[in-house]
Amino acid sequence: YFESIIEAKKAPADQQKKFAKSISNWILVELARLLNQTGDEIQSVKVEPSHMVELIDMVDSGQLSSSMAKTVFEEMFNTGQAPGYIAKEKGLVQISDHGAINEAINEAISGNPDPVAEYLGGKEQAIRFLVGQVMKITRGNANPQVANELLKEKLESLK
Repeated sequence: YFESIIEAKKAPADQQKKFAKSISNWILVELARLLNQTGDEIQSVKVEPSHMVELIDMVDSGQLSSSMAKTVFEEMFNTGQAPGYIAKEKGLVQISDHGAINEAINEAISGNPDPVAEYLGGKEQAIRFLVGQVMKITRGNANPQVANELLKEKLESLK
């Protein structure tokens, strides 16, 4: 199964090692967990090698967080469907679009003046609360790293 996934990924040699490590982790942790839960054999796995490649690519590109990917993988295991389809159907695609995240940031800042004032006053931990608000506004779909960076930029511009 591992070899068929590696063959399905048409990657340059320098990227192949990183990809192989990611696949190994998915097989040894997530796939093994689901096989143990169901009592199934690896030969009966419904997940196509090309779908595993797509899942890893979605994580690497930031479309899915690792927790979103685990949810998608479990559905892939149960149904054999493609990860892109599952992520779209379940609303699990991570938002990395700066425009959409900035809208949520503006809403979080305008709705939470106290933490904003705390941050501007030097209490840097207040940003965690505001990132949490951005995540809440986007229903957990904002890329947290992007949200954190954009929020810092916005708050610094207010100083």
